[in-house]
Amino acid sequence: MGSASLAALAPHAYAAASEIPEAVNTGRAWEVYKSAWDASDEAGYSAFVQALGRSNCSSIDSCLKDSANPYRSPVDPDLVGDCADMAYVLRAYYAWKNGLPFSYQNAMRTADRSRQDLRYSTEGNVVAGRRQILNSVSNAPAFIARIGGEVSTAMFRTNPESGHGKNHDDFYPVKIERGAVRPGILAYDIYGHVGIVYDILDDGRILVVASHPDNSVTRTAYGPNFMRSKPELGAGLKGWRPIFVDGAKIESDGSLHGGALRAAENNAITDFSMEQYFGNTPHPSGVWHYGEFRYQDRTLKYYDYVRRKLAMPGFAYDPVEELRFGLETICGSLKARKVAVDAAYASRIHLRPHPEKLPQNIFGTFGDWEEYSTPSRDARLKVSFIELRRDMQHLVEGVRNGDAGVAYHGDDLAADLVAAFEEEKDACTFTYWRSDSTRVRLNLAHAMERLWDLSFDPYHCPERRWGATGAELETCTDDDVKSQWYNAQRFLRFQAERTYDVRMDFALNELKPPMLAAPTEGGLGVEAPADADIRNYLYGLGAPLAANYEGEGSVVPVNFVADDPAVAFPRWHQRLQQRQSQPER
Repeated sequence: MGSASLAALAPHAYAAASEIPEAVNTGRAWEVYKSAWDASDEAGYSAFVQALGRSNCSSIDSCLKDSANPYRSPVDPDLVGDCADMAYVLRAYYAWKNGLPFSYQNAMRTADRSRQDLRYSTEGNVVAGRRQILNSVSNAPAFIARIGGEVSTAMFRTNPESGHGKNHDDFYPVKIERGAVRPGILAYDIYGHVGIVYDILDDGRILVVASHPDNSVTRTAYGPNFMRSKPELGAGLKGWRPIFVDGAKIESDGSLHGGALRAAENNAITDFSMEQYFGNTPHPSGVWHYGEFRYQDRTLKYYDYVRRKLAMPGFAYDPVEELRFGLETICGSLKARKVAVDAAYASRIHLRPHPEKLPQNIFGTFGDWEEYSTPSRDARLKVSFIELRRDMQHLVEGVRNGDAGVAYHGDDLAADLVAAFEEEKDACTFTYWRSDSTRVRLNLAHAMERLWDLSFDPYHCPERRWGATGAELETCTDDDVKSQWYNAQRFLRFQAERTYDVRMDFALNELKPPMLAAPTEGGLGVEAPADADIRNYLYGLGAPLAANYEGEGSVVPVNFVADDPAVAFPRWHQRLQQRQSQPER
């Protein structure tokens, strides 16, 4: 990638490592010395999160033990956790080290008092309980370690318009502008995922770090993989609601004693905004999804609006670089999926009998299914392929129509796009264990071709988890019953949308094609998959055909190589690290 491309990937200097203040609390005790987080504390927290995101840490525990964390200490707790745990733990950890107050909602109920899974409630949640540190706690590591067992993505599913007051929530939606969208804020996807923003690039991309149920920590970019929603569900980019200790006495050592917790009202938060829900041009009807996102006299899609609002002046989309970045992001997701599938293989869950029924809902469940299955991860992967395919068509049309917001400086767009695809495809390879302990190597194009055959079911053999056919599948240990399950689930695999409100606990003989039965009668999934074939579209533009343009062909076993990392990051992550290590000119 050339210097111009590196410039496009330049991270905006919202904070610097030098802005991370020295620790106030260095032992196990958490003494509070400030009644509120001020601007310098928030800047320091941004720098702290940015440093961890830019590092190569691959779990919550390794992030806190990484050299990027200046507060690392032998007294720190050993931590594991998923996305919600990481969001709260990093905030609590920073507050502990800096002598700041901290509070978190540890109990929720549905807003409509229905008996739904709080993580996927249809009308959102309200706060029902809270823990807080206003003055001190003697064992901060134990306090922080407890957080993971009490929080989930249900905590983020709140209506921001009613999120202040006595039973305030922990978050508020931020205005889409630089300074408000900053490292340390959160990106909430209503389908059970939350990430932490750690960088905003000069081209407007928002980079996100997140933990997963398998305890791996990955990096990705904010986009359609984080779904918008009605306000009641609280999706989108969220800041931490300011809190303060009111009426505390200051002791002789500067620590606080007594007082009560207060939280800022929405109208007192300068960057509070509902534009993520209603648009910056709300519809007169008040219907949230009728609002428009207007930018320079044009109506844009939400995610395009976010990019353009956050990009530096003069930004224009370069189709070739957009393709590269998108493919590299997808590659990172594939390698993160590999970690999950490998964990299921190591647990030998694929050798257990298949349960008689699917979970109540495959996307939102508990136990072994939540830990080892990948339906939500696979759905986000499918959406990434589909959206990149659509984006490329939109950008190519923009070049042809002379759109000022799209810039291509070459002389053969089709050939350059194909070359970029083939280069990124060849650079994105990974291996997986088959049932007989042999290993095969796949690349990004293999995964794209098999996208709708990748099994999300942890009880399937690893070959089926990776969509194998022919000779590659011959080592699979699945019996006839599991093979029947695989065939019966194909329409669910065709589905890119995550549907948490659909009953799915059907037995094998109850599953039916969706064109023959309603979901309530076992007709789960969709009839046919969407077009996610990026390569086919690119070659259709008229570029010379490569020898393998019709497909990657079959794969063959390879020897085990120890260079397959436990977690692999997108290639842009390493390029950004290289750029950040270069001295300023």
